[in-house]
Amino acid sequence: MISPVDRAVEVLRRRASGVWSVGSGYLVGGRLVLTAAHNVLTDGGADDLISVRRGDGSRLAADVLAAERDGDIALLRVSADPSLGDMPAVRFARVDRRQTRLVENCWAIGYPGWNEHPADGAGVPLRDSVQIQGVIPPGSNVRRGLLELRTTSTPEQLGPRAGHTSQWRGMSGAVVFGDHPELGALAVGVITEHHLPEGASTLTVAPVTGLTALGEGAPWWRDLGLGNWAVLPHARTGTGRRAARYTRLGRAVADFTDRERTLAKAAVLLTDRLADSAPVLVLHGMAGVGKTQLATQIAHHLGPTFWHARIQVDLGGGHFDVSTDAAMIQALQAFGLTGDRLPPDAPARRAELQRRLEGGPSLLVLDNVAEVARIVPLLPVSPGSAALLTSRSELPSVTGAERLPVEPLPTAEALRLFERIVGAERIAREPSAANGIVTLLGGLPLAIRIAGGNVLALRRPLSVHAMLLADERQRISQLEGRLDGEDIGVRSTFELSYRALREDTRRLFRHLGLLPGADFVPELSARCADLGPEESERLLGELADRQLVEVMDVTGGRYRLHDLLRLYAREHAERTESEAERREAVRRSLGWYADRMDGWMSRPGAHELPPEEAIGWFTEEHLNVQAAVRQAYESQEWEPLLRLAGSLYGLLFHRSHWEEMEAVKAMAVEAARRVGDEPAELGSLIHLAEARRLLGRRQETTALYERALEIARGAGDEDRTAWILTHFGDLQCDLDRPQDALRRYAEARAIYRQREDKGAEIWLAAHMGDAYRQMDRPEDAARVLTEALAESRRRGDAAEIVWGQWHLALAYDQMGRYADAEEVLSPAIAFHRDRGDRAGLATMLTVLGDIHLHARRPAAAREAYGEALELARSLDAPRRVEELEAALERTSD
Repeated sequence: MISPVDRAVEVLRRRASGVWSVGSGYLVGGRLVLTAAHNVLTDGGADDLISVRRGDGSRLAADVLAAERDGDIALLRVSADPSLGDMPAVRFARVDRRQTRLVENCWAIGYPGWNEHPADGAGVPLRDSVQIQGVIPPGSNVRRGLLELRTTSTPEQLGPRAGHTSQWRGMSGAVVFGDHPELGALAVGVITEHHLPEGASTLTVAPVTGLTALGEGAPWWRDLGLGNWAVLPHARTGTGRRAARYTRLGRAVADFTDRERTLAKAAVLLTDRLADSAPVLVLHGMAGVGKTQLATQIAHHLGPTFWHARIQVDLGGGHFDVSTDAAMIQALQAFGLTGDRLPPDAPARRAELQRRLEGGPSLLVLDNVAEVARIVPLLPVSPGSAALLTSRSELPSVTGAERLPVEPLPTAEALRLFERIVGAERIAREPSAANGIVTLLGGLPLAIRIAGGNVLALRRPLSVHAMLLADERQRISQLEGRLDGEDIGVRSTFELSYRALREDTRRLFRHLGLLPGADFVPELSARCADLGPEESERLLGELADRQLVEVMDVTGGRYRLHDLLRLYAREHAERTESEAERREAVRRSLGWYADRMDGWMSRPGAHELPPEEAIGWFTEEHLNVQAAVRQAYESQEWEPLLRLAGSLYGLLFHRSHWEEMEAVKAMAVEAARRVGDEPAELGSLIHLAEARRLLGRRQETTALYERALEIARGAGDEDRTAWILTHFGDLQCDLDRPQDALRRYAEARAIYRQREDKGAEIWLAAHMGDAYRQMDRPEDAARVLTEALAESRRRGDAAEIVWGQWHLALAYDQMGRYADAEEVLSPAIAFHRDRGDRAGLATMLTVLGDIHLHARRPAAAREAYGEALELARSLDAPRRVEELEAALERTSD
């Protein structure tokens, strides 16, 4: 956890004139720094450089994300740095101007100029940090909309340089925090100036609510959790931190993990408007995600606020039925009313409950709510009390309620919970097994608690538990155990949600368990379950309301199934649907992926340059397509597998995903052999050989080309035979046997000439040129390519011309004719740029970078490589990215 001292930074600005200015700032979350706007806003100096310097002296480049001159508040984004980690956001508060009580225990950490020390070498002198304490009177500076920090600490020694300047020069931009009794330190403002006439102890502060003017609703706004401001000074709803008069809550567990931000936000939502309303907050999430425990922790946490009563009532959520009247009796019993003291009828009991809630600030926790009508009569009516509901639904019909989703734990927090259950020593002995366990459990707290309990009870190594959980067939069965003396399991917890569904919704849920990937679009679920699109959308809405599927975006265009829910849905499908029905559903889902790709990749030229819409779709669906191919292979659905593999070639080649192409095409070769489809086997062999060549696995490739030649010659397919001979020759070049390559090329050329296929001869010339260049005969390469280029110009084929220009540039480069190489390559670059072919343009720019580097023009080489690198990153081509990063390194040698 990064401490407040580590979050305080110096904000450095280097003006175009070379003059440095220094202020303060604070890392408020992730890579975001809050500071004063005058520290970073330029006066027309576009060349000003902004950076921040941390307490350890390390520097990070920064950009101004948003700034507001009048409010003197700014937000910076610093460059990525591993030391920042997943830094949580600080909490923010507004100062209630209606209050006259002081905001107490305020503090700020900054870097004033009087505490400056010489730095070693050139650069900005280092300043040491200073922490100041103070209070904020809410009634000061109301007209200007500013706050006033009255410090209780001032510099003891100003030094001779201070003169008549402020001793707090450089503190501008430091974030001021105030104390909240339940929520801890909350950011309330940013120091902006020091008025000397007001003395050394008074600093002007811009409220953090000024961030609203910078971009309310922007991504950074959401990252910082803004919008639900806490309030300082904290409204007194009781007489201090005394025990509640009436309490009936579950146990607050010592190993409660994460949820810090949710706890803080829930506390704000339940207390911010408590004086003039009766807040209702709904915690909603899937079964087993820890809603009940979170609600219990919140109720314990807010004890000082709700000092009159904190009462928890379990509504059952479908596991057992608790009527409104029974729930009301439970609540009244918690207030001490039993037997004859209970009112005799429901209306009287309701009136009595409201009267009891009005006796002081009270929190009513209604757990496992399934039906809204059942709990409405229980909700507090008068201001000063609140209700906290947990449900697998968002309970949209509860009027005026705030809602917070409860998600599975992130991996780091899931591991922390597991460690708190089984002990740090076990985790330290088998860290990889522990990581494997929490990953397989998908961050679901109930599953983690059961697995941890089983580890303790069975005394087996973590590796054994990890191995058992890795088997999808028995994973849910392994998640049965005892918690707090009760038998409990993930399966039985999910069953409550499943049983509450109608049969048509259950059927769709079962089919979702048969889908290959973890997330999906409604069209795929409709195809898999053989439903119409409107019916599928409606049923998905019901599943989402029951938290059995997760809506991944606000448009409802993509859904996700938690891994354990997917296995649970598959279990039900295997018990309910016949094998024939399941296989047909799998075929339909595989067919959906194949149809989508076929629609794009069957177009002429699509394998060389896939359509933009195909690239965009594949970026979104890539992992699911991988899963679909694996599913087709494992279920021996050979025909769908061949369709998928055929369309995938161009997309994988475009993105340079050679490892994946190798895996897909190896499966496709087996599929073709299983169904006796030699043409399909031939195509897959060619692509498999190409992938292995590109991966450097050349010794495994020769047999593939030999088998491909056997099939092509046996079928009398001269086109394929010549094509295979050409690439077989390329393999010989890879094996440093260019003479053998030229013999293969000669066989291919004889076929092309017999068929009078000039286009193929032009294409072959580039391969021959590569062999000549490998033999250090660039003049012969240039001769062959010049002849081919002249023929392509007579034919007027732009793509053939560019092909020749590209390879002729390589020959000229080897000959040291760099100007000629650049000249002949220039139109090829323009061709790919005009076409919007990012992959082709990246290749041409890489060649250009090589030419510049060989010509000892490192700056020009860096420019070409840099543009190629950005294109490769946009294509998600990691291997090409690595190669270009290495090329850029060479330019600095």
